[in-house]
Amino acid sequence: MIYELGRELQTTDFTDEHATEVMVSRLKQDLASASSACVICLLHEHAGLEDDYVFPDVRKFEPGMVDTLLEEHREVVRRIGGVWKIADEVKTLRNREERIETGDRLNRTANDLFAFYLTHLNGEESTLVPAMWKHFTDEQIIAMRTNVIESLTAERAAQWNSWLFPSLNINELTGMFMELKKGAPAPVFQNLARMAEEALNEDRWAALKAKAGL
Repeated sequence: MIYELGRELQTTDFTDEHATEVMVSRLKQDLASASSACVICLLHEHAGLEDDYVFPDVRKFEPGMVDTLLEEHREVVRRIGGVWKIADEVKTLRNREERIETGDRLNRTANDLFAFYLTHLNGEESTLVPAMWKHFTDEQIIAMRTNVIESLTAERAAQWNSWLFPSLNINELTGMFMELKKGAPAPVFQNLARMAEEALNEDRWAALKAKAGL
C-alpha cells in the first residue's frame, strides 16, 4: 500500500486540479465511507485495530512493549495529520508555482510518514509477533484475528483483501487458500476466491489455482 501510494504521489502533476483531487482522495477521505480509496485512512485504521484487539491481551505480559508501540501509534496519527493538512492546502492554491512547491512538500512529508510507518512495522515484526507466539496459543491468536475481521464491514474487509492478496507470495497464498478450503463455509470461500482472482494478475491467479487446487 505504502509503496504504491508513494509512486502515485511522486508522479502526480499538482498543476492539474483534477489529478490533485484524485491524489488527495488517496491521502485524505472520510474513513466512514465504504467506497473510500484513502490508503492513509486504512493505515490509520490498521493501528486502531491493533490498539483495540491485540494490545490489551499482550499488555498483560509485555506492558512496556505495548506502551512503546502505542506511543508510536500516536506519532503515526500526528504525522498523518501533517500530511492531511498539506493535502488540504494544495487544493486551495491557484498559482502554478505554489502548487508545485506545496506538492513537493506534500511528497516529502508523506515520505517521512512512510519511513516512520515502515520502521514501526518492522519493529512490530521483531518484538510484538515473537511475544504473541511466546504468550499465546495458535487458537488464541486466531481468535484475535477473528475479532478484527468481525469488526469490519463487508465493504471494508473487501478493501483490505484487495491489498492483502497482491502483497502475499505464492506460498503464503497457497497456504491461506488451502486452509480456507478446509475450514471456511462455501460462500465465504467462494467470495474470497473471487476477490483473489480480481486482485491478482493472470499468471499469479493461475499459479494459485494450480497449487491450492482451486
